[in-house]
Amino acid sequence: MMKVHILQESKTTLKLSQYLIPMLGITCLAVVSTLATFGMTFYPAKARLEQTQALHQAAQQTQMQTQTAKQTQEILASTWKALPQYREFTDLSLEIADLAQRNHVNVPGMGYDFKPLGNPIGTKGTFAFEAEGDYEALRKFIYELEKRWPYLFIEKLSAEDAKKHNSVIFKLTVSTFLKESPELPKKKII
Repeated sequence: MMKVHILQESKTTLKLSQYLIPMLGITCLAVVSTLATFGMTFYPAKARLEQTQALHQAAQQTQMQTQTAKQTQEILASTWKALPQYREFTDLSLEIADLAQRNHVNVPGMGYDFKPLGNPIGTKGTFAFEAEGDYEALRKFIYELEKRWPYLFIEKLSAEDAKKHNSVIFKLTVSTFLKESPELPKKKII
């Protein structure tokens, strides 16, 4: 009986396998086609995503560089606007002498010089002078000089004792950049 029962199961299995084998083939084909479709869409999409991310990073970097350049241009424009023209340079020497007088500092004479920068849009103007007074007055004078004219910078500064009691002599070379090149002779004494 056992043999008959196994045979009957085999006949049933055989009949089922007639229908299941094509279904199994279709299922395998569906799985393979799904994997192929996934591979054909996923990997190109991944490559496009990486490319898009790289382009996005490049665009962000370009935007940051553009913003930095714009900020730099604004700073340069405001600095350029603050710079004196060469016609105002001699007036600046009078204002420096006036500032020295208000701070009880003696400036006996002042020389100036123009040095071209290598382009016609600007030049470097330099004042050279001695300032004499007590140390506290000279310190206040230099502080106000730097505060009042931020575009002036002190190139050289040396100190020595004066012959007067409690007095110091500072030798200063102060420079700035001017908007235009002057057509004046160099090294004038005013």
